[in-house]
Amino acid sequence: MAYKKSKNYQADMDKIQKEVDQSIERIFKNDEFQRYLEVVSKFPKYSLNNVMMITAQKPDATMVQGYNAWKKLDRQVQKGEKALKILAPVTKKVDMTRIDPKTQKPVLDKNGNEVTEKKDMLTGFRMVSTFDVSQTKGKELFKLRDFIQDDLKESDRINQLYQDFKGYLNQHTTFDVKEQALDDDKVNGYFRPADDTIRVNAKQENTSMKFKTLIHEYAHAQLHHQESDMKDLPRGHKEAQAESVAFVVSKYYGLDTSQYSAGYIAGWAKNIKLAKQAMQEIQNVSNHTIREIDDLMKDRVKEIQHENGKDKEESKDLSKSNSSKKEAELEL
Repeated sequence: MAYKKSKNYQADMDKIQKEVDQSIERIFKNDEFQRYLEVVSKFPKYSLNNVMMITAQKPDATMVQGYNAWKKLDRQVQKGEKALKILAPVTKKVDMTRIDPKTQKPVLDKNGNEVTEKKDMLTGFRMVSTFDVSQTKGKELFKLRDFIQDDLKESDRINQLYQDFKGYLNQHTTFDVKEQALDDDKVNGYFRPADDTIRVNAKQENTSMKFKTLIHEYAHAQLHHQESDMKDLPRGHKEAQAESVAFVVSKYYGLDTSQYSAGYIAGWAKNIKLAKQAMQEIQNVSNHTIREIDDLMKDRVKEIQHENGKDKEESKDLSKSNSSKKEAELEL
């Protein structure tokens, strides 16, 4: 049955948005932006609004999914637990012109007519019920993030991840990513929009810092390239965005974030619209980067599981968990 908007739909959405805006204002008023980034690192697949709604209802939440998604992971929501309400997109199938991914032009059939295909079009949002992992009991979860965090405790593993991700960016993006000995020892790296160049200072001996620098400069590359609407933002604004992305990604993988600094964010407190835009951009780039690294690390995880003789059961759990996450992404 098709979803129908209620008579009070717009009023409900306006109320939710007002509550989200008030939560954002409190973050800047109480100087809790770093705390906000720590929360974002727990929910790399969620929108800004949903992160704010989750934390308002359960500040200590760490992993949120729907009732059926938990059942598929062999976990049961406990009796009496209160659901966390968040927003899920409502879509409908519509005929849209197929676009060639290379030329970005409409695909034509042999008669010169535009080829169409069914695609999902967003028509609105609805409230759905979710539960945090702490509200469930059952089979122990196999979390890719935890596996990677444990793996990175060995010094050579972070170096391997750094090298692999550097290679991934060279192979799968238009950015030219290299290590280079920079004249200024205090400069950890840079992004040059003119030729899509990312450089990491080869003189830096700490591999974790090299990895965080790579994430920082990659954030600049995604947000502030020459075709970006954000390329002419004040330097402090851009640095705060990139540093925040590096913090979220590093925190997600359990790396040290004690040197985090993004002083420019104080200016965002004066403009809620600007603050929301900056926070959404930080979240989008962090989420995208984490997805890329997770996908890159899956082969490494399987390799270690095979070495340990655990590949059958844990690979099955990883596959089930990923399937559930994909459903959650579609839902949320």
